[in-house]
Amino acid sequence: MNTNKYTTIIWDWNGTIVDDSRLTFDIYCEECELYNLKKMDFDEYKKRFYFPVSKFYEEVGLPKEKYRQIADKFAELYRPKWNEIKVHQQVHEYLTKFKNAGISQFILSAYEQNELCDMVSFFDLREYFTEIAGVYDNLAKSKVQRGKELIESRKIDAKKTLMIGDTPHDFEVAAALGADALLLSWGTVSHEKLAQTCDEKIVFRNLKEAFEK
Repeated sequence: MNTNKYTTIIWDWNGTIVDDSRLTFDIYCEECELYNLKKMDFDEYKKRFYFPVSKFYEEVGLPKEKYRQIADKFAELYRPKWNEIKVHQQVHEYLTKFKNAGISQFILSAYEQNELCDMVSFFDLREYFTEIAGVYDNLAKSKVQRGKELIESRKIDAKKTLMIGDTPHDFEVAAALGADALLLSWGTVSHEKLAQTCDEKIVFRNLKEAFEK
C-alpha cells in the first residue's frame, strides 16, 4: 500500500498496536466460567469476535442485561495485566517512518481515555501521536462518533486519511469517516474473517506485508 496520498494515519490501539488478543481471550474465558457458559478455543474466538463487544457477548450467551457488569469485570481483570503485554513487532519501525515522512498520526480507540493515555505513555509511544482519542467509559461503544469528533476538531482531511485497525468494525469506522482502511490480522480477528467480511485487498498479516508488498 502506497502512503504517498495520505497526510494522516489513525491507528486503532488494542490488537493493532499492542498484542493483547491472548489476554482478552483469557479474560473472556474467565467470564464464561462466571456465567457457566461453554468456552471456545482461541482460534474460534478469533473467528467469531467482533464489535460492538456487547453484540458478541450476547451472541455467545453472556446476558445482555448484565453487560455493564460484564464490562466492568473485564476492565477489572484487564487493568492489572496490561503492562505484561507487548507492542507488536514492526510498530515502532513504521510509527517512525510515518513520523519522518511528515504524516500526522492519531489513536482512535474504544478503550477508556485516561487508561489509554497511561498505556501509550507506558509503552513510550506518546511522541508519535498528535492526539489520543479514547472513550469516557469502559463499555467499548462504537468509535464512529469519537472518530467524527476527532476529524472535526483537528480539521483532518478524511480523503487523505488511512485508518489502521484489526477488526471489521475498524473498516466500518473508516467508511463512516470517509477514510481508507487497512486491516491487520495479527490482532483480535482472524485473517479469514477479515477477508470474508471486508475487502480482502486491504487485509494483511503485518505492517511489512502491507507497506512493502
